[in-house]
Amino acid sequence: MKNEVITAEILSGLEQLGEAPALSFGGHEWSGSQVLAWTNSVAENLGEQLDILQGKALLLPANSCEEAVRLLLHLVALRLGIGFETEAPTNAEGEPLAIKVQTPDLLEVVQEELSLLLTDKGMIKADTAEANFTLYKSQKESLRALQGSVGVFSPLNKFSRFAIFAAWSCGLAVYLQPPEINPAKALVVLERSGFSGVILPATLLKGLVAHPAIALTNLKNLRCLLYETEVLLPQPLLQDARRLLTSDIAGWISSKVGIEPVAKAEQALTQKLEAITESVAKHPAVANSATVPLTGGDRWAVFAQAKVLEKIQDKPGMLDMAGLFEGINTELDTEFAHIDLEHAVKVTEQLNATALLSMLNAFSHLGLFCEQHSAHSLAEILETPPIAQQHRALIKRWIRVLQEQQLLSADGDSWRVEVDPGSYSDTALAQAWDQLEQDWRALSGASKTIDYARANAEQLPDLILGKVQAVHLLFPRGSTELASALYREGIAARYQQRAVSALLKSILNNWEGQPQPLKILEVGAGTGATTLALLPVLDGASGHTQFDYQFTDISAAFLDSFFARHGDQKQRPWLRRGLFDIDRPLRRQGFSPNSFDVIIAGGVFNAAHNTDASLRRVAELLRPGGWFIMTEPTSEEFWVMASQAFMLVDAVDERTDSGATFLSLSQWHNALEAAGLELAMDLPVSEHPLSRQGHRFFACRAKQNQMRLTADCLAEYIDHFDSDICIEVLDQLPLTIDGEVDNAQLQEWAQSMGSHQGDSSYGS
Repeated sequence: MKNEVITAEILSGLEQLGEAPALSFGGHEWSGSQVLAWTNSVAENLGEQLDILQGKALLLPANSCEEAVRLLLHLVALRLGIGFETEAPTNAEGEPLAIKVQTPDLLEVVQEELSLLLTDKGMIKADTAEANFTLYKSQKESLRALQGSVGVFSPLNKFSRFAIFAAWSCGLAVYLQPPEINPAKALVVLERSGFSGVILPATLLKGLVAHPAIALTNLKNLRCLLYETEVLLPQPLLQDARRLLTSDIAGWISSKVGIEPVAKAEQALTQKLEAITESVAKHPAVANSATVPLTGGDRWAVFAQAKVLEKIQDKPGMLDMAGLFEGINTELDTEFAHIDLEHAVKVTEQLNATALLSMLNAFSHLGLFCEQHSAHSLAEILETPPIAQQHRALIKRWIRVLQEQQLLSADGDSWRVEVDPGSYSDTALAQAWDQLEQDWRALSGASKTIDYARANAEQLPDLILGKVQAVHLLFPRGSTELASALYREGIAARYQQRAVSALLKSILNNWEGQPQPLKILEVGAGTGATTLALLPVLDGASGHTQFDYQFTDISAAFLDSFFARHGDQKQRPWLRRGLFDIDRPLRRQGFSPNSFDVIIAGGVFNAAHNTDASLRRVAELLRPGGWFIMTEPTSEEFWVMASQAFMLVDAVDERTDSGATFLSLSQWHNALEAAGLELAMDLPVSEHPLSRQGHRFFACRAKQNQMRLTADCLAEYIDHFDSDICIEVLDQLPLTIDGEVDNAQLQEWAQSMGSHQGDSSYGS
């Protein structure tokens, strides 16, 4: 019955239009009488075959004819009381029934016979007459006071087709526009056409409001604008649209039950928003919160800020930090008691000394510093022959350290060699590397580190000139075996990894957050050297502590390599993988603030483009009371300057001013403090033999003054809502310049929350 009402009103409107234009498309124009005659003819033709059409739906194969014909065939389907879809699956036999329909020559592109398909209504998603009627009547109510014509900028889907039917029932001419039109072109069309009504998608509405030409466009005739969207557009945008477009804005929201007018939906959504916001505010750890709608119906983004503690010691589960530090330090001393650490340090110092001589050897192969006391200017060093542009900053650091180590001396605008060229000849260096290999193997049982450093030293002339890429020396034929060995063999690396392992074991054993799992993130995991040192602890804890360990790196190749060997999900269901770049914003990578309890970084942050910015990102990822565990060099390693440094990016932090490869110990302390990370441990202690090497183990606590608040516990707290709720815990809600909550920023963040890998949670 409701389809019959729609049909009668449309036909009456077309009859009222008579010889006046009713439909314009692609340079063609048809009057109300012509459109009426065409639909009458096709309906009569099909009506003769009603025995075929009974219980069926009329379908038009995609791309079979012009969009205008699809529109008119939908009207025919309404007249006959049958379903209509533009695309269809096959019927039970796999072969939809095709019938031939004689059609009048309305469009030149339409053939004399038009193939239509029939299928059982149950085979397609059929719209109910109730939903169609609701949509049509709402659109007609918005259009009924208009005069003149309506422009249609939307694709001809169900929404826009019923809007056109509503326009015809009001006696309005319809002008179809290309749906892919851009905002600039659309503004020109709107101004020249003088449409009194417009039908468009929400994306184009946003583009019109944002376009700078809108202020210069004359839209005085525009009275009504219908837009289609899956979610309510922000009120500020709609207010701007009403002001700039001088039109009454109406729209519809797709919901689980069909199409409903914005006014009704807005009231229901506002009530739900207020209820969720009020419920979140009652959580004892929430200081402030905001709720915004997400695309796709009854879905919400909740942003919550944790309360600040009056006294830090009020926080439950506080560890005895002094006792923990002493225990780890004692454990490390016991672990390495059998090793002559003084000798180990001397071997490493000899490696650095040999690397410095290798730098001079490389210069000599390029025709520099070949004779006793020979001197060269910076221009000569960089241009004889020309040093690769990407390595010039590194070569300047070489000159600085060679001067600091008294191998070169400044002589006006030049540098003079101060050692006998024989000490860095090919023969002398070959003997030095041979001795280093023996000493290193005696300490570690292997010599891949020396093999790698030596290979780089022998290729330094070509590395400097850019003829050889350093990455190929570290990952020969794409293998990670050599790189992995570098982070396992050295005494300093083994000491640092043992420190990380000891602390993580204590954190796991004292985890107070049960039943929620301890969430651990390793950034820049690379070859997995640090992870391998931790696996015994993690495997041992998996029986009594719930935890989740996410192994991440900037390169998928590292992930593939590590998980192929150690990522058995049956054995280690708690081990996950993911891509993460410390130089990129969190949300662009699908990570949420306050997502992790522990973050581990083994020798990663020295490669950051901006250490300060990267540390702030890590601090933002940590939950209140979370741990940041980091190992880093804090002084120049000359053998690294002659190898891996060829792969490091130029920094834009304090290293820019100092010209150093690594931050100093005091610079690290300052950077950690500036990021809000409170230093709890710094090893080895100053009197320890390994402290001379400058390799440090740092352990920091984050947000000690905040109550513990996680998205998981907040989701459980508000799980009584029958909605999808995505939650982020923020350190601070974003504010406008006026000190108000920045809803525009929250809306932007909300758009990507559904794909977060961090701690975004959905309610039931």
